[in-house]
Amino acid sequence: MKKLTPSQFFAMLICTRAFSMMTFLPESTANALELMLGTVLSTVFQIVIICGMAAFHKRFPNDDPCTLVVSRSKWAGRGVCTMYLAYFLTVSFYVIGTFTYFMDYYFSDYIPRLMIVLSVAACGIYVAMSGLGVIGKTGTVLFVLFLFVTSILVISSLEDFTFVDFHLAERNVGKGIFHSAVSELARSSYLAVIVFLLPSIKGNAAKTSMYFLFTRLALVEIVLGFITMILGDYTLLAKLPFFALAAFSRTAIIERYDAAVMGVWVMLSVYKLGVYFHCSGRCLRYVFPKLGSGSGVIITAAIPAVATLFWLLPHKWESIAYAGLSPIPLIFLGGVIPLLCLIFVKKGARSDEKA
Repeated sequence: MKKLTPSQFFAMLICTRAFSMMTFLPESTANALELMLGTVLSTVFQIVIICGMAAFHKRFPNDDPCTLVVSRSKWAGRGVCTMYLAYFLTVSFYVIGTFTYFMDYYFSDYIPRLMIVLSVAACGIYVAMSGLGVIGKTGTVLFVLFLFVTSILVISSLEDFTFVDFHLAERNVGKGIFHSAVSELARSSYLAVIVFLLPSIKGNAAKTSMYFLFTRLALVEIVLGFITMILGDYTLLAKLPFFALAAFSRTAIIERYDAAVMGVWVMLSVYKLGVYFHCSGRCLRYVFPKLGSGSGVIITAAIPAVATLFWLLPHKWESIAYAGLSPIPLIFLGGVIPLLCLIFVKKGARSDEKA
């Protein structure tokens, strides 16, 4: 299996987080200061989780938690694989539903929701079946594109920058920061991807993950700061604040800069689906070893695609979108399971059989 270089792994993680960043949905009680401080607090907690992953990878450099437990116990391994599979499918469900919802919101007169779901799922399958090497190279290109459109957006909005819309006065700042930290952690689904792909990374994967966390922190803080300090209270009303900021921006490069931003957002959504389809397909093959790689990806793509239709077709997706994911499964998959492997699994011979 072709491995990712540190730069490709870094770009892949940035791209998976960038999609969530561009579909940021603030709550009615959101406060820019609380959101930004909550992101810092969440990053500190994620550093602790990454340190646990680094210890796991140092002791078992050729294994992820799934392959490690499978090599020791067939049934326990399948149970662990099923948990990772369920989480990857859930994230894919949110990506497909969110993408379809917003595409329908902006272009509802042109494309039915069913066709959007089928199209984005098919594109995600194509990315996933291209292989890890292609996924890594594609992520590098998308990272450059995202950095470019974000930089232009920030530069073009500097003249409208004001601290007034920060809304610094709050009665219960501590509670708001904690709530924002929990919400940010719930959006950090890449933690499960990191621990799952550790043996597929060349070089020091833990160090690369740390670089990613600090880069992601800087990007999130910049984007959150500019969105809230330029749009102000409109941030709470806009369906897509990042897209709204692009629509309001004045650039000398392109008249409709929001179209360029939307184009990058579409590519990021397909790419993120490809990453999670790849991971979920591998999980499914750990559970059912006789299953082919292509069949595994198609099955794990079909499940979330069909599931989203139950909320998309009756127009009930907003209740899902604003509910968000819980951080508890992520803490368990990214932190607890690797820690339990370190405590209870003895280092020794392992099966080199890979799905």
